[in-house]
Amino acid sequence: METCKDNGRSSSEAIVKRILMFNHEFPPIGGGGGWVSYFLGKHFAAAGHDVHLITSQFRDCPRDEEVEGFHVHRVRALRKNRDVCAVHEMLTYAISSSLYGLRFAKQFKPDIVQVFFGIPAGGGAYLLRKRHNVPYLVFLGGRDVPRRNPDPPYYRWLYLLLKPVIRSIWNNASAVVACSDGLRELAQETAPDVKMSVIPDGLDLSRFKPSPREPDPESVRILTIGRLIPRKGFQFLIRALPQIVENAAHDFEIEIVGDGPYQKELLKLAADLDVTEHIRFAGAVPYSELPGKYRDADIFILPSLAEGMPLVVLEAMGTGLPIVASRVQGIEELVAEDVNGALFDPGDADGLARCLVKLINAGKRRVEMGKASVERVKPYDWKNIADAYLALYADILAK
Repeated sequence: METCKDNGRSSSEAIVKRILMFNHEFPPIGGGGGWVSYFLGKHFAAAGHDVHLITSQFRDCPRDEEVEGFHVHRVRALRKNRDVCAVHEMLTYAISSSLYGLRFAKQFKPDIVQVFFGIPAGGGAYLLRKRHNVPYLVFLGGRDVPRRNPDPPYYRWLYLLLKPVIRSIWNNASAVVACSDGLRELAQETAPDVKMSVIPDGLDLSRFKPSPREPDPESVRILTIGRLIPRKGFQFLIRALPQIVENAAHDFEIEIVGDGPYQKELLKLAADLDVTEHIRFAGAVPYSELPGKYRDADIFILPSLAEGMPLVVLEAMGTGLPIVASRVQGIEELVAEDVNGALFDPGDADGLARCLVKLINAGKRRVEMGKASVERVKPYDWKNIADAYLALYADILAK
């Protein structure tokens, strides 16, 4: 396999031209990690690079297509659900993508390989490194990093089984990049000898722009966005509602945007607590409509039990919203207490209620916090994030 260093150029002349990416999730399936590969691929292509992504086949999605100037190849993965990926589905992607990647790389001759989530996407990159000396970089996004008390709980045994594989993929990578400081610290517990860096996720500042907000609307509009799965913590938001109703000085409505297998349980919980009049399940919304959802809101809330660096928080900040969120890695780096939002311990419905009531009742302070969000998020434009990755690629190839 031909790489930049094998092309007759000196290390100082190393240029990234061909980028091969692996990610088991890509829109319309999955969550934030798929969108990270979408935006990076878009900006890499706009910068003149030849970019190909190998992802999972899903329903009637084209096997091969061009998206925003880069090429998407979908391989068999038995993926059945848009929002969640079972272990056996990840395994089929790992096998299919590795085999396809080895074949495709013979003609494409990538200069570098970008892996999103070492498990399940790292196998193909590992083989390309061993067989053809193609360097690869691993993006750590969240659940691909072993942790205590994972959700779902059976991941504890999966992590135990896969830790040797994870360490091997990380050890053989030319770089390992976490999307937050907290995730890097967690990953170092698994592989303390592996040098890791941090490049955060980003947002499109030209799309997610602030709009004027009134400090005293007739009804305070609270928005949350995410897959309806237990890890996103929407059950704690619903459990907090009776306390919020009792203490809020203004009318309010919560809109949940997203769908997933946990929706029936959430609807039942809301009915059991008699709070359905205060909450609306909007279902999945096209990405093009999300800026409008943010602009129509007064507060953004995310009660997740775990995150890497949530794109929805970045987008909410870009549109000028104060953030109420759980105190977990990735979020802690974006939200400063009493500056642009309020934080509570994950799973703490009482703490969530106190934080949300505080912002519902303080209209002027809420607007000021939203302005602070806009300032804090300015460095996170996707172009800046893509440039950071390209600079890292060049450093790797120059060695």
